[in-house]
Amino acid sequence: MKRYLGYVIGFALIFIIGNSIYEYNKKMDMYKKSYRLDCHKKMTSFERVYDINKIKAIQKMLLTGNYTLTSSIQKSVYAKSKLFDFVKLDKMDKITLETLKSYSKKIEQSDSALKISYYIYENDIKDPGKKTEKSKSYAGYVVFKFKDENDELIYQSQIDFMDKKGADLPQSIECAIESFTTY
Repeated sequence: MKRYLGYVIGFALIFIIGNSIYEYNKKMDMYKKSYRLDCHKKMTSFERVYDINKIKAIQKMLLTGNYTLTSSIQKSVYAKSKLFDFVKLDKMDKITLETLKSYSKKIEQSDSALKISYYIYENDIKDPGKKTEKSKSYAGYVVFKFKDENDELIYQSQIDFMDKKGADLPQSIECAIESFTTY
């Protein structure tokens, strides 16, 4: 009897550990490195779809020109911020709007609009949490969030940029938008 009890406890532990590993891997796959596009292969990029059933509907909102845009910046905290001496948010907004407009095929007025928000993050190389040289090698990243008219997050993309003056930031913005439109 004791031997069977040992088997039951052993199988239960194996099941619990196996299930925990499976759930962890499933969660990690939701927001992972992406290599779908050429631009993904040139720069580090991550993407995540939160609701696969709604992505086509919000892509259509972009195609018909029904979207709003908000933007912000996140300066480094521990290191002296230098990136935004060279990168101006209004200029990046203009580049973003021009890129979005290039995907709008036919303008149709609608009560519902895609909500696009993005922020530019300056890599804080003096952040005590960054221990490796690789984590200090990039200049920053841009994060795009695409939400439906109910403010539900449907898709998110993060693309790194390397130039300390943000010269390659427009390519990262274009890559994030292309990632959304081609998903």
